[in-house]
Amino acid sequence: MVARDEGRPDFLGVHHVLVGVPPDQKEAAKRFYEDVLGFEPVASPLESAGSGNLWWYQCGNAELHVALVPDYRAHVRPHAAIRIRNLPAFRERLAQHGIETKLNYSYVGCHRIYIVDPWNNRLEFIEPLPEVAAANATA
Repeated sequence: MVARDEGRPDFLGVHHVLVGVPPDQKEAAKRFYEDVLGFEPVASPLESAGSGNLWWYQCGNAELHVALVPDYRAHVRPHAAIRIRNLPAFRERLAQHGIETKLNYSYVGCHRIYIVDPWNNRLEFIEPLPEVAAANATA
């Protein structure tokens, strides 16, 4: 094990990722993230939560935030990579909503898919391959 530099920050993981949607798409965005993808809403911890321009979803040990952004423009490469359990079942859920996915194995030890939401936000869903997960569980 490499000794840790005492001056280096001790990062604990990602707290949240924020994606944007056009202001006139709020209800459609909520339906997509809740009904199609299946994210569970959580209450906002912000004092400014009453505006309704930003909302939160539980995402494992992190959160996914969605914001209404004036003059919204999507970026094609940046994305949130979301760890998921049972990627094949999630792919089936997406297929039931007409969202085609292609498995990608280029991340060693994992399989993953990318989707693009209706506002061109790129989302990655990633899971360790079953044999990698089983080996890690017994290690």
